[in-house]
Amino acid sequence: MFVFGAGAALIISFLALSSLWTEPRFEHRAEREAAPSGIQRLLTSPTIEWVVRIVFLLFFLVVAAAAARRVGLSDTIGSIVVYAWFWVGLAIASAIIGDVWATISPFDTLGRLVTDDDVEPSRPYPASWGLWPAAIQLFLFAWIELVDPFGAYLGSLGILIVAYTLVQIAGMQVFGRRAWVENAEAFAVYFGLLSAIAPLTRDPGGRVVVRPPLAGLAGVPPKPGLVPIVMVALGSTTFDGFSRTKLWVTWTASVGGFARHVVYTVGLLAVIGVVTLAYVLAMRAAASIARRAWHPLAVRFVPSLVPIVLAYVVAHYFSFLILEGQQGIARLSDPFGLGWNLFGTAAWRVDYQLVSPVTIWYVQVAAIVLGHVGGVIVAHDRAIAIFEPGDAVRTQYALLAVMVLFTAGGLLILSG
Repeated sequence: MFVFGAGAALIISFLALSSLWTEPRFEHRAEREAAPSGIQRLLTSPTIEWVVRIVFLLFFLVVAAAAARRVGLSDTIGSIVVYAWFWVGLAIASAIIGDVWATISPFDTLGRLVTDDDVEPSRPYPASWGLWPAAIQLFLFAWIELVDPFGAYLGSLGILIVAYTLVQIAGMQVFGRRAWVENAEAFAVYFGLLSAIAPLTRDPGGRVVVRPPLAGLAGVPPKPGLVPIVMVALGSTTFDGFSRTKLWVTWTASVGGFARHVVYTVGLLAVIGVVTLAYVLAMRAAASIARRAWHPLAVRFVPSLVPIVLAYVVAHYFSFLILEGQQGIARLSDPFGLGWNLFGTAAWRVDYQLVSPVTIWYVQVAAIVLGHVGGVIVAHDRAIAIFEPGDAVRTQYALLAVMVLFTAGGLLILSG
């Protein structure tokens, strides 16, 4: 019933858009100033920005040091910050209030401290690379999280954090901070895409401005690697859900050791491949109707899948953030697992009754449906902006079918 209802909601939304949304409303839209001058000064103050940057840089150093301790992952603050607060919480925050990571990123702060933006980089960032370095690094993060190849090595998370940091510093030194962060720092690109959903952003002059939710996705620049980074984000979250189903657990129950890592790696790649294939087929169908090349269309329309990425993050990880994320409250007082109680919260215990299984299910269903409806809206707005009126709606039939398929698949995976 939920699957059929959700699919019907998408189809009804598409039909309503076809009749009522006849002019593009997101493309080339001018933002409005969001806040009075006093609040603007607060939000854009360089002094306050640097205070925030230094605080989060120090917190990052604590997390990295804690994650490097040779103890169990749950004994320090490292893993809960990385996998719950950062990977899930910050993704949701970015879609609600804007690109928070642009200010609190320790990598960007370190880059500002160790590089000079006024000095020409030793090499220009290759335009042909686009977002490919970010896509590769995002895949590696998902692989480490889901396949867990280093789980048997205590302190490996901290080592990986340090290695990633060194790669970012080296990239900024060679190609320049701005170019590297905008194209190659995986989390800056990923959270930046999610922040395009948010109603708040900054204009080129640095002012905080307001816009309709989802409108920022119309301004995502088409670059090489944009499709892969969205496919990795969407496919890895889908595989995470699928790997928890009874079907997968039963099938892999007898697989252990190195073979288990291989099977999970193949499974992750296969799910990303299936998601990519479905999207490519939809774009080929649209291209045949519009009589255009399919690949440029795939790059132009892939931002319409970003709301679905957010929907899957909420659907698959909402309960993890709300329940397991509470462990971070205790770990704030004892970040290194040394028995400290700095803030009096070390005795905090996870309240597993904070949300019920029924509440979790309805949050998951709402996230899946709203995310896919948002994707339909963004795709429709772009279609009527770039296609002839007679082709705009017809080009979206195949993509609508893919979104209905993703909706059904997402709900079936969650219920499994």
